[in-house]
Amino acid sequence: MNSAQQVQNEITPYLPVKPLVTPEQAADEWARFEELKRQLLNEGDYQAIAGKRYIKRSGFRKIAVYFGLSDRILEQERVDREDGSFMWRIVVEVKAPNGRTSTGVGVCDSRERNFAHLEHDVLATCHTRAKSRAISDMVAGGVVSAEEVAVSPSSDNGEPAERTEATNSSEGGYYFVDREAVLNTLERSGLDSTVLGVYWENQALVIKPLEYLGDVWMKYMDALKPLGAEWVRLGKESHWEIKAAGENPR
Repeated sequence: MNSAQQVQNEITPYLPVKPLVTPEQAADEWARFEELKRQLLNEGDYQAIAGKRYIKRSGFRKIAVYFGLSDRILEQERVDREDGSFMWRIVVEVKAPNGRTSTGVGVCDSRERNFAHLEHDVLATCHTRAKSRAISDMVAGGVVSAEEVAVSPSSDNGEPAERTEATNSSEGGYYFVDREAVLNTLERSGLDSTVLGVYWENQALVIKPLEYLGDVWMKYMDALKPLGAEWVRLGKESHWEIKAAGENPR
């Protein structure tokens, strides 16, 4: 038996996985990352959902720039159904300057809600979820992005449900306030957005109380009225509506 075979036959002793830095260095690096977020990201890069702040797409894009991350789509698949609905699944790979890679998987279903621009928004939301997930897994400790979490009116158990990415649109002379604008307005007014369901329906943005608002109803009215919201009286189904200035294009 030659020396190469002897080495091959040797039993490699078990060695535990060890950190690359000391606890002190890890704590220092993490503190610097938190400081980077504090100085780099502004209020527009966060979305308040269910009392917590989540980093939005714009925030993750800034983080990617200053960490020197590049990205590419590894897989993308569209699944069409007989009822006309469809789903996109995208896998994005993010690469760091040191060669380390991270992958994120995003899925978006056309049935999640009434999208303003169905074909574009479902695909764009799916890509945003995948890319933000890959960036988060690489440098942000795996935190969930705002595009992945929301309180949806269709959540039967009260738990956060997937949301779509908000889209500001001004095309062909039309302008509409989107879900994100409503949530940001409520946050700036110091109002709890979790007691409302906000979603597109019949070419209008519906803002429906999920519980009795009582004395604070007028505060919500004062905050939403500048956005063009009108109160629609339908008994228990009463809600605000913000109608587009013209047809809400798909």
